[in-house]
Amino acid sequence: MRPFDIPPLLGIARKAGKVIAGQEAVERAVLSKKVCLVIISEDASFNTKDKFISICKSRGINCIIYGTSDVLGKSIGKEARKIIGITDKNFSKEILRRLGATKTTEVGNIVES
Repeated sequence: MRPFDIPPLLGIARKAGKVIAGQEAVERAVLSKKVCLVIISEDASFNTKDKFISICKSRGINCIIYGTSDVLGKSIGKEARKIIGITDKNFSKEILRRLGATKTTEVGNIVES
């Protein structure tokens, strides 16, 4: 699988109610451990990336940097989004699999928990 296979999967996850979008909502979900995976857009600011990578690592939640905010937003049928969270472990595993990642390796822009 290739990374461009991710947007359709994000759309399916959104339709299933398994996506949280927006920085504040995702941050609350991470702090309460309601997400399995956080996806940060490549065009998010350094401070945003650093903040989410840090809180995800401290809570054992996988975090990846993928696509632009426009790609993430369009994937879930919304305006541009810098951060989205996936609340379902199976969708999370499939996204990581499509990117060639496993829990024990670092592939591309994946930041391991």
